Amino acid sequence: MVNSETKINIIHEHYRETFSVISEAIKRRDRLMLFVVVILGFFAFQSISPILSNQIVTDLLSFKFGLNLKVDLSIIRNVIWAFLLIFSIRYFQVAVFIERQYAYIHQLEDKLNKEVGDELITREGKSYLHEYPWFSNWICYLYTLVFPLLLLVVSGYGLVKGFDGMCSMSINEIFDFLIYLLLVISTVLYLGVIHIKRKK
Repeated sequence: MVNSETKINIIHEHYRETFSVISEAIKRRDRLMLFVVVILGFFAFQSISPILSNQIVTDLLSFKFGLNLKVDLSIIRNVIWAFLLIFSIRYFQVAVFIERQYAYIHQLEDKLNKEVGDELITREGKSYLHEYPWFSNWICYLYTLVFPLLLLVVSGYGLVKGFDGMCSMSINEIFDFLIYLLLVISTVLYLGVIHIKRKK
């Protein structure tokens, strides 16, 4: 049987370690969000000025990799769509992980306070959530609702603008469409996990 002081030390050390894990995950989430925003910026730019954006991509490939060939930009577009899906899914995974870890850290605080016999450690639980500021709510909704919906709108617009014709789709356009479909499914599932399960 573990005595109370040892139990407190074990829980406290685990609490600190869990908080470090959350801090690293937040940095990872923010980097992934930046990658997604850059890709969405490319889609927006390509939708507004397709000729200029294609020229920039061709010049960049020529400068960076020495490719002086005529590059099929639809293949480059496929690769960018694949990166968008990969970074978005990773973003969603990390964001869900962070949510779950915060719920877990609240449980650790409760256990620790129960062992101590007083509410000494409440930084991430009761103190953080007590009178939660409106601005913090706004930031939360930006991350968990506005950003995912913007992801779908901008990428959907980029998808439509990337089609040559609606009657017959090329293999590359079918690929882009399938990636977008996977993106929609992933986003809807993410929103369900974050907003529906949070209310339970």
